[in-house]
Amino acid sequence: MDDPDGRPEFRVLGPFEVRVHGRPLDVGGPRIRTLLALLIANAGRVTGVTTMADALWDVDATPGTDRTVRTYMSRVRRSLAPAAAALGAADLIETRAAGYALRLSPAFVDAGEFERLVTAGRTASAAADPVTAATLLSQALTLWRGDAYEDFSGTAALRAETRRLHALRLGALEDHVDAELATGAGEALIDELTVLSEQHPGHERLWGQLMTALYRAGRQADALDAFTRARAALVDRFGLDPSPRLTEIHRRVLDNDPRLFPAGAGPARPSSGVAHRDPAGAVRNDLPGDIADFTGRESELARLLAARAGVTHHAPTAVVIEAIDGMAGIGKTTLAIHAAHRLAEHYPDGRLFLDLHGHTSGQPPVAPPAALDTLLRALGVPADRIPHDPDARAALWRAELAGRSALIVLDNAADAAQVRPLLPGSAATLVLITSRRRLVDLEPTHILSLDVLPEAAAIALFTGIVGDDRPTTEAGHVRDVVELCGHLPLAIRIAAARLRTRPAWTVAHLADRLRQAARPLAEFSAGDRSVAAAFALSYRQLDPARQRMFRLLGLNPGPDIDVPAAAALAAVTRGEAERLLESLVDDHLLQQPVAGRFRFHDLVRQHARSTASAEEPEPARRAALRRLVGFHLHTGHRGSRLLDQQHPPIDVGEPPAGCTPAPLPDDAAAMTWFDLNHECVLAARQAAEDAGWNTCVWQLAWTLDNFHYRRGYLQANILSWLAGLAAAERLHDLAVQARAHRRLGLVYGPFGKPAEALHHLNRSLTLAREIGDTLGQAGVHFVLALHWTHEKDDEQALEHATSALEQYRALGDPKWEARALSLIGACQSRLGRHEEARRHAEAGLALCRERYDVYGEADALDSLATIAHETGHHDDALGRSRQALALWRHLDNTYRQAGTLASMGDAHRALDHHDQAREAWQQAIDLYRARNLHPAADEIEKRSADLGIAAVGEHVTGDRRP
Repeated sequence: MDDPDGRPEFRVLGPFEVRVHGRPLDVGGPRIRTLLALLIANAGRVTGVTTMADALWDVDATPGTDRTVRTYMSRVRRSLAPAAAALGAADLIETRAAGYALRLSPAFVDAGEFERLVTAGRTASAAADPVTAATLLSQALTLWRGDAYEDFSGTAALRAETRRLHALRLGALEDHVDAELATGAGEALIDELTVLSEQHPGHERLWGQLMTALYRAGRQADALDAFTRARAALVDRFGLDPSPRLTEIHRRVLDNDPRLFPAGAGPARPSSGVAHRDPAGAVRNDLPGDIADFTGRESELARLLAARAGVTHHAPTAVVIEAIDGMAGIGKTTLAIHAAHRLAEHYPDGRLFLDLHGHTSGQPPVAPPAALDTLLRALGVPADRIPHDPDARAALWRAELAGRSALIVLDNAADAAQVRPLLPGSAATLVLITSRRRLVDLEPTHILSLDVLPEAAAIALFTGIVGDDRPTTEAGHVRDVVELCGHLPLAIRIAAARLRTRPAWTVAHLADRLRQAARPLAEFSAGDRSVAAAFALSYRQLDPARQRMFRLLGLNPGPDIDVPAAAALAAVTRGEAERLLESLVDDHLLQQPVAGRFRFHDLVRQHARSTASAEEPEPARRAALRRLVGFHLHTGHRGSRLLDQQHPPIDVGEPPAGCTPAPLPDDAAAMTWFDLNHECVLAARQAAEDAGWNTCVWQLAWTLDNFHYRRGYLQANILSWLAGLAAAERLHDLAVQARAHRRLGLVYGPFGKPAEALHHLNRSLTLAREIGDTLGQAGVHFVLALHWTHEKDDEQALEHATSALEQYRALGDPKWEARALSLIGACQSRLGRHEEARRHAEAGLALCRERYDVYGEADALDSLATIAHETGHHDDALGRSRQALALWRHLDNTYRQAGTLASMGDAHRALDHHDQAREAWQQAIDLYRARNLHPAADEIEKRSADLGIAAVGEHVTGDRRP
C-alpha cells in the first residue's frame, strides 16, 4: 500500500506499524500496540474489555483490570490522534456497551486491501479474464511483508484472525497460479509450486498445478513423479487417496491430453465426448413456461447464470448443483424456472423438470425410485431396461447422463435424502433444486437462500400484475400494500390479482382491508393459492417438538427472541431451545438476522399466533407467557442491580417454574443484554399489563429504570412508570405509587415538562409522608432540588437539597449523603457561594471514593467542574470534566456523557478553544438527539446562534437520581 494524499496506513501483514504521511507513527509500548492490533483485527466490530484484558495479562489479570484497560485505551486514542486528523475525524475509537470499536475503513488496512484485491481477482477469473485476475492477485500478494500480526505471535486473541489471513493468502496463491496457468504459463511457475507443494502437502490443488506446469514445460516424467510424491504424502500423512480431480490430471498427463493446455495454447482440443444425436431427433424439454412477469432477483439470477458448466476457464470436474431454498411463497420455483429458460441453450442434450412434491398439500413426497423411473423415461430409456433395484436404477441414471450436457430442475424437494439418489455424475450437467428446507447436508451443493423482495422490486411486481394506472396514481398506498404483504412474492401476487379483478377498488381500499382484517392471512387467498395454506403445510411437516416451539413463539410479544428467552417460553433447556430454533431456521419458518437472535416474518408470525390460539390450550398459553414475562423481569432485575448496586432493591420473588433467567456476570454484560432486549422487555411489560399482572408491570418499570437513564430513554421511562403507577393504583399500593410519582417527577423535568414534574413530585412527597417513608421523602427532596435547578430557582433548589442531606444523614445513608453534598455544592456555586460550594462538593467526592461509588464520584466531579468554571478556573474545570467523562464512559451512561461534554464545551469556549468547543458541543448534541432529547439539544444550538459558533450552549443538568 502507498500513501496517497497523506492517508494513514495500518500494516499488519508483517511487522506491525501505522504510517501517516508516509512516516511511521509511534503508537506506544507493547501493551498499547497489542490493544491497537486487537482493534484493527476487529475493525468495525466491538472488542470486549475482557478480551483486551486477557490479551494484556492472560491469567495475571486483577480485579482492577477493567479500569486499567480503559486507562490504556485513552492512551491508544491519543496515539491515534495524528491518524484521526489525517482522516478529518475527531476520534477513530468508539466506546460501546461491551467494549470499544475502531471506526476505520478496510481500505486503510493492508489486510483489508489484500482481501479487496483477492475478491476482485476472483471476480475477474470467474469472468474468464485471467490476465486481469493474475495482475490483481499479484498486487494482493505483494502486500505481504512477513507473517500476519507477526509481532503478536503470543497473543491468543489474534490467533484466529492470523490463521484466517494465512488461509486466505494460500488460497490467493493458488488462485494466482490458476490465473497464470490460464494465460498459458508453465515453466515459470515450477519453482514456486515445488516449494508450495512441499510446504502444504495436503493441498491437492497445488500438486495438480505443479503437474500441469511440469507437463507444459515438456517434463512429462517429472509430472508423473510429482503425482507419485503427492499420493505418498496423502496416504502416509493423512490416510487419504488422491481425489478424482488429481487422478484425472494424472490420467491426462499419461495420455498427453491437449486439455492440459489452455484454449489456443496447445494442440487442438478433441470433441467434448458428447454422443452425436440424430439431427432430426427432438430435444427433451420438460420445463414449464417461463414467468412473464418475473421481477427482481438480479443478483440471485446472475449467480445461477454464472453457475453453468464451463462458464469459467476451468474445465468442470463434477456436476454443478445449485439448491435454492426459502420460506413458503418466496418465489423459489419462479426463480428456478426463469433461470432454466435463460440457461436452456447451453444444455443441448435435454432440459428436465420434476416436481418432487416435498411440500404439496394432500400428496406425499415422490420416493427416489419413482422419481428415477420418471427421469429415465424422460431420457427415452425403455421401461424394460429400467431395473427394479433402487441402486441399480440410480446407476443407470448416472450412466445415461454421462457425456450429456443436460439441465435438471428438481422442484419442491422435501430433504437431502430425497434428492441425493437423483444427482447425476456428469460434469456437463447442471442441477437446480428448490426446497423450503435448507439442504446443508447435500454435498457438494451451492446453497442460495432467498429473502423477501426489496421494496422497489416488490412495488414493480405488484404494479406489473395489476396492469393499469392505479398503482401509479396511488404510489404511497402501493408501498403500504407491499409492506402489509411483508414483501413476500406470493402475498404480493395474490393481493395484486385481487385488485386487478376488482376495477372498483382503489389501492387505498385494498390497503385498508389488509390493515383492518380480523384474520389478515385470509385476505391472501385466491383460487388454489393461499399464503395461510402454504404456511400450514410447512407447519404440519414439523415434528411435535418443533410444532410446539413454533406455536409458542407466536405468543412472544417482542420483535425477536434469543435462546435463553425461548427456553423459558417453552420450559426446555437452552440446548434444546437452540436446536429447535435452528431447525425452524432451516425450515424457513424462522429468521436469524444476527447470530443468536430469531424472529418471524410478519405473516408467519400471524400464522404462528393463530395456530397457537387454535391448538394450544388457554392455560398452557398463559403459563408460557408468564414464564417469558418472568424471564425478562428476573434477568432485567439482575441487570439493573449490576448497573447500580447501591440502588434500593425490590423483591421480585422466585422465577416461574421452567424459567431460568439469563446469567449476567457484570455491568457490561447487563448493558449489552438491555441494549439487545430493550424492545422485548417493553413488550413484556405491555403483555403483563394486558394480562392483568399488575405487580409485574410496576416491577418491570423499576427494572428498566437504571438502563433508561444510562441511555437517556426518557420517553420510554415515562411510559413505563405511567403504566407502573396505574398498576400500583389498581393494587392500592401507596409505597409503589409514591415511588412511581417520584420517578415520573424526575424524568418529566429534563423532558421539558416542568408542570407535570412538579405535580408528580408533590404527590410523591404527600404519599411518602402519609406512609412514614423517610427515605422516600429524602428522595423527593433530592429530585425537587433538581427540578428547581432546571427552573433556575437556585434558592429553592438549595433548600430541598439541604432537606435531603439532613434526612439522609438521619437515616445513616452515606452514599446519598455524598450525592446530596455534591448537589448542594452545585446549587451554592450558582448562588455565588463558591467556597462553600467547593467544600461541599469535595466532601461529597471524598465520601463517594471512600465507598467506591463510581456514579457518585462522576457526579461530584461534574459539580466541581461547574464550580471551577463559575469561578473562572477553566483549565481546572476541563480537568474535572475529563475525569467525569471517563467515568461516565466507564459506566456506559450516554445521557450523562452528553451533559459533561456540554460543560467541556463551555470551558473550551471560555478559553477561546473554539474548535474543541465545537467538537464537544456537537458530540453532546448528537447524544441528545440520538435519545430524542431535543429540548436539551435545542438549548445548545440556540446558544450557538447567539455566539456565532457552530455548536454552543449550556447543558441541561444530568440525571442525579435518588
